[in-house]
Amino acid sequence: MKAELAACQVHVTPEEYASAEAFDAMLDRIGEKLANARARRANGAYEHPCLAVFPEMIGAFLPLAGRLDTVRDARTVDEALTKVAIRSPFRMASAMLRGKTARTSIGFLLAVAPDVQRLYREAFARFARRYEAWTVAGSALLPRNAHGDLADSFSPAGGRVYNTSYTFNPAGRHVSVARKVNLVPTVEDTLGLSPGRRGELMPFSTPFGQVGTLICYDGFAVPHTAREPDFCPLLPHYDAHGCSVIAHPAANFWPWETPWTFGGMDGHLIRKQQWLDEGLFAQMESAPLRAVRYGVTAQLLGRVFDSHFDGRSHILAHDGSSVRILAEAARGETSPDAEEVLLCVVEV
Repeated sequence: MKAELAACQVHVTPEEYASAEAFDAMLDRIGEKLANARARRANGAYEHPCLAVFPEMIGAFLPLAGRLDTVRDARTVDEALTKVAIRSPFRMASAMLRGKTARTSIGFLLAVAPDVQRLYREAFARFARRYEAWTVAGSALLPRNAHGDLADSFSPAGGRVYNTSYTFNPAGRHVSVARKVNLVPTVEDTLGLSPGRRGELMPFSTPFGQVGTLICYDGFAVPHTAREPDFCPLLPHYDAHGCSVIAHPAANFWPWETPWTFGGMDGHLIRKQQWLDEGLFAQMESAPLRAVRYGVTAQLLGRVFDSHFDGRSHILAHDGSSVRILAEAARGETSPDAEEVLLCVVEV
């Protein structure tokens, strides 16, 4: 059968996080681009089922919702979130006590988790229903749900917070959760996030086959530095589960067109080339694959205080012996004009 694979390359600013309505409007902006790109039958119905993949971290700034006016003068994300935190000291202290954590960054994320989870889950459930797409909702920073991963009720379980991706079916039902296993050094580890477990990464079933989610660095074939003994390539895990499509929500913190010197690298590669040489493309090319045929990388663009994101989304195809880029975003700089929904119709 045929299916549509869509990489939703989204440009964000702090204004997209001003309120639930602003976040919804941003998703609708992308939804209209997606709807216009999809094939339709004569009666207006969509011709093919669709997988829409959003970028990593798209939900990470939802703690600002309803509070943006109080932090507009902040110079950094840390400063903005600190301003939010000090307005609710008792709530934060209670969250730290319940979560048995002394880390203020984690205490803050635990305190705001019920609001963030509700906004994130409801917004993407609406998107999936409205645009009739299987939707991998990028990611947000969330603890486990004490009521179960897919439960409608939510309360934080324990004191660990994960880079977490939810998936929704076209009816808007929450069907899958993935937690990032490989954390980026100097970014996610310093924030205090916990790694997910490889054994908990499970595919979700669609009419066009099994789909697995690898959040950004989880799609890489090799670690960024030599000091990451726990790094593990994860594509073989999903291949063993029979996944034909890999959803790859991504957010690149480093300038796309500059030399890659992270962790003492010599800078002979620019970031975009390093992404191809070491990322999902390389893993699809080097790993012996029986099931995986496509990879959908969706990049985040924009600037939220001092956090900068750029990069070019792409859709990859594996034919059993080699990998090729089926489609790549026209632009990848930090600009609203670079926002794009990249869509390919594929045989699955």
